[in-house]
Amino acid sequence: MIAEMIIDTEEFLAVLKRLKPRKTTKASLAEELYIAFFNGEAIYCVRGVQTRCLVEKAINWRGYIEVNSGVVLSFLAARPAGPTIKLSVRGDVFQIENIKVPCKTMQSPEWITAMSFEAHLHDDPKAKPHTINLYCPKCGKKRGEFFKQKIVKQRELGDPPPPKYPSSRRCTACRHEWLEFADVL
Repeated sequence: MIAEMIIDTEEFLAVLKRLKPRKTTKASLAEELYIAFFNGEAIYCVRGVQTRCLVEKAINWRGYIEVNSGVVLSFLAARPAGPTIKLSVRGDVFQIENIKVPCKTMQSPEWITAMSFEAHLHDDPKAKPHTINLYCPKCGKKRGEFFKQKIVKQRELGDPPPPKYPSSRRCTACRHEWLEFADVL
């Protein structure tokens, strides 16, 4: 496979911060990181944590790759200089900027890639969508629980201001709230 992705540097570093383990050990740095491209987004998965980011440009990226997570996470220590970062694959070699590491590639149609990465996101396809915990977009942990907001008709003097946007999920780890469009339907 010969492919490349161009991603905004700030967004790429935010993804790496979400994927970084709390405690860095040799075992956590030796784990495999999966990178895929689907529907205009790069999908990253390691240790059951999955996150996504927008891709500015992708050329011929089919399927996904498996690469050492420690090498990719090293970019948090040495920040790239440019406004964008280029991820490329040539055969069994993965390259970020000027660092080359061996990788395993799995070429597959886009729908198979989506199914395999969707299996990481959702537990049981027969379960109701409200009962499935989703990944938090802020911290990347699978702790996003469904909740129903209370609708307050009349505000009183000491009440907190109403939310700017309604939310349907709340992360139990970092308390971040977001609206999941699948919950609205």
